[in-house]
This record gives sequence, structure tokens and C-alpha cells, in this order.
Amino acid sequence: METILVPTDFSRNAENALKYAVDLAKKEGAKIILMHACHNNYINSDVPYFEIGDVLVKTRKDSKKMLKAIVQEFIEPENIPYETMIVEEFPVEAISLVLAETEVDLIVMGTKGSSGIMGTVFGSNTATVIERVKVPVMAIPESAPFHPIKKITYATSYFKSDFEALARVVEIAEPYDAQLNLLHITDGKNSSESERVLMETFIAEAKVRAPYEKMNFELVTDENTEHALQKYMDDASVEMLVMSTHHRDFFDKIFGKSYTQQMAYHTKIPLLAFHHG
Repeated sequence: METILVPTDFSRNAENALKYAVDLAKKEGAKIILMHACHNNYINSDVPYFEIGDVLVKTRKDSKKMLKAIVQEFIEPENIPYETMIVEEFPVEAISLVLAETEVDLIVMGTKGSSGIMGTVFGSNTATVIERVKVPVMAIPESAPFHPIKKITYATSYFKSDFEALARVVEIAEPYDAQLNLLHITDGKNSSESERVLMETFIAEAKVRAPYEKMNFELVTDENTEHALQKYMDDASVEMLVMSTHHRDFFDKIFGKSYTQQMAYHTKIPLLAFHHG
């Protein structure tokens, strides 16, 4: 991992996400791009046209000062290479512009709310970024104060794209010496023998394509996928959930609108999302 993009709106939430990014960058020897997006849509319609330029100049100047303050407090003390950017666009478009011009390996963003991480993420700019970009996105909930991640769960549906994503998850897990659990939830419609064969085949290829000593494989059978995942997250004390947006059926099944309201616990858990397809 060489470059981590961290969008910021100067909120405490964004500051919290930056702490995760800084720690990961330090362990990976990566560079951080700290980006602030601003757009003139915030300007009051009563502001005369000839004054808008002055307002924008002041906004950019203030943003530079705030970026400098953040860098001095969180990045420079860790001796991490960095770059700051101010992009005059809406947040999602600004991120897309940066990605078009710069090789980025990971985006770390804060997400805010109390309706569950998926309710928050998929109702925000973070959701749109996850859906639009190919770069992995780490969404950090406001109520997830930074601490080194020791338990990671990758929820898999045995897609081929999982192996590429899994290799990148291992890259994150290794410097933390984190436990990585691969979780597959089945509704029990397949026979036990079929599920065993599927799991063993996936495990064999995972060990070749993403080798990692502290990797476990777990198969859970439950007709209620939502209940199974919730119970697993509670019992296993998971500290990061990893999923792929290629699994739309799995995402929709687990995080439907009604169930999202019950997922308040997930506001404490960072989500690492991969987009395939």
C-alpha cells in the first residue's frame, strides 16, 4: 500500500477517520493525501455576484489554514509523507477527480449517524463513493474511537472476486497481527455435504491466493441471515467488517431498510468495502 486518500470536512468525525489512516500509513510506509472539497453552492443567494470571488478566496484561505493545523497535529508528528489538496467540487466528485489523476490504494472516510453503519454509509457521500469507485473504502463511524484493529471479519459468498479483495485485507491485517475470520452464512437450503465442499474449495484457493497464518474459516447456518450476522458480530467481538459491493444480493438481504434500524451496534465497527463489477 502506497497512498491513502483521506477526505476531510474538518469535523470530529473526519478527524477520527484520519487517526485510523495515520496509524495504517505508519505501519505500511504509505503516503497520505488529505483532501478537502468545497463548492460555491454554500454561498447565500443574497451575496452579490461581484463578491462571490472574494468569498471563495477567503474560503480557500481558511481551508488551507485548517488543513495545515490538522497536518501539524496528526500527520507531521508521525513523520508520514503527505500531500494536502483543496478541490472546488462536491465531495464525491472531488474524490473522483483525485482518483482520476492519482494512484490511490485506499480511501479512509468518516461516517456519522446512529442508525447503524450501513444505514449511515448508504445514506451518505460515503455510500456513493463506495458504489462509484473501484478503490477500497474504509468507512469509520463517529462512535468508533481509534484503537489498533485485532479482529477482522470478511463476510463472503464465495465469489471469485473475494480472493483479490482478501489479499488486500491481509495486507491490512498483517501489520496489526490481527485475527482474520472468513465468514459464510448459509440458509441451509443446500445439503451439508454441498456446503462442506464449497467451503473446502474456497479455503484451499484462499490459502494459495491470500496466505495468512491467522486466518480462520467459519460456516454458519441460519435461515435468518440478518440474525446470524448480528449474533456473530456480538459473540465474536468483531472490530472491522469487510464486504464487497459486488454481493448486492447479500448486502440487500443483510442490510434492508427495516433491519438497518436494528443495527445500532455496527456504528462502533469500521466497514471496509470493496467494489467489484
